[in-house]
Amino acid sequence: MPQQNKTHSIKRKLVNYISAVISVILFTIFLTVDLSVDTWVEDQFNQSLTNKANYLKTLVEDDNGNVEFDFAGEFMSEYEQAQASEFYQLWHGEAIFERSDSLDLFPNANLPFLNMPINESKIIDIELPNGHDGRALISHFIAQKDDRSTTGLDVFNRMTLTIAAPTDELNKVLIIIDVVFILTCIFGVFGVRYLVTRIVNKGLYPLHNLNDQIKLLDITGVAQTIESDIKVEELEPIRNELNKFITVNQKLYSNEKRLTSDIAHELKTPIAELISLSEVAIRYPEDKRISDTYTSDVLNISQRMKTIVNSLLLLQRSSSNAFELSNQNIILKRLIDQIIEELAFKHLNISKRINNMLDDDLTIIADEFSLNTILCNLIDNALFYGITDQAIILDTIENEHSVTISISNKVDRLLNNEELSAIFDPLYQLDSSRTNNQRHGLGLSIVQSLCDLNGFKINAQNNENNTLTFNLTLPIK
Repeated sequence: MPQQNKTHSIKRKLVNYISAVISVILFTIFLTVDLSVDTWVEDQFNQSLTNKANYLKTLVEDDNGNVEFDFAGEFMSEYEQAQASEFYQLWHGEAIFERSDSLDLFPNANLPFLNMPINESKIIDIELPNGHDGRALISHFIAQKDDRSTTGLDVFNRMTLTIAAPTDELNKVLIIIDVVFILTCIFGVFGVRYLVTRIVNKGLYPLHNLNDQIKLLDITGVAQTIESDIKVEELEPIRNELNKFITVNQKLYSNEKRLTSDIAHELKTPIAELISLSEVAIRYPEDKRISDTYTSDVLNISQRMKTIVNSLLLLQRSSSNAFELSNQNIILKRLIDQIIEELAFKHLNISKRINNMLDDDLTIIADEFSLNTILCNLIDNALFYGITDQAIILDTIENEHSVTISISNKVDRLLNNEELSAIFDPLYQLDSSRTNNQRHGLGLSIVQSLCDLNGFKINAQNNENNTLTFNLTLPIK
């Protein structure tokens, strides 16, 4: 089975990563606090044992060699039989000297005894005589001499004291602390995830808003763009590029609609002529006036339709990447002379009207078919729209990086800005050419497409003395 592509989510990744990082930090903090609290509680328990042991050691006195233990149960009731929860045991040397009343309930039980240096103590975990878990502090010390004692200072009574206390309450406290820690960690993780999810959702709101606006777009309707009341630094470049994309596609869609309509209109006229001509020929088959010119009329109309279709195909081909370019050295003046010969059948006085001011040795590197088609259309356009008794001037301007070929012709009326901007649109025609069956408004659009394909620049401008100039700029490679 082929593995299905898994959908990745920015939101899910952000929530998971941020939650994991914060959770690890919280867990580390809580664990540190838990261990610190556990250590502090145990230290307090051990300190309480130490304090009790120190108090009991102060009750042991050396009175002239006799050891006395002055213990009062009313002050430390935890060692009485009624409580039997804590215990102590005192040794003189290695002999048992004193036991707590609570140990009387367990006559065969003794607290642990260890040999260790003087003034040393040790805390160990044990099982208490009553069977509970406990902790014992074992301390080795010298009995204090009474102030009235006359015994030599070199005689010491070595004593060992062991006190024991249950650790049940300590363990409960530690368990409660651990449970609180675990619950706090669990709730903390879920709380962090909830907060992170809310924060990420709020942070991603502009992205969701942008997506909602994109869903509402319709390039087939009126011009639309994506607007935002809140400017988000990361989304502004995306929004700007989307608006450019939308504007371009709206323009392309509008141009496509207009082009489709214009193509239909251009083909509708010759088709209507063919239909009308055929209906008349069928209705009046014996009329010599009709039958004698029928075939030639049909041929002329078909050739017009062929010209339109060929121009449309050339326009489509020049606008696609399938068009192959073959750059070669081209002598411009020789190419212009060739174009003049090609157009001589359409414009009988072309040689008289063209004023070719190009240098004889001006050579450029370009695709010959593209340049021939561009210049042929520009010169043909100048001959058709220019005043018939005025010369068409071809000139060049050279610099280090490019060569600009200018084709200028005088016209009866200069074009306005709207006409200048639309003159390269497919099937756009000026009013003066709409009545001419040989003009279809495709020549300059083919020029624009070939210029874009070859990296040339083309523009039209009005000059003084009612002169219209087309400037074709070719890069020097």
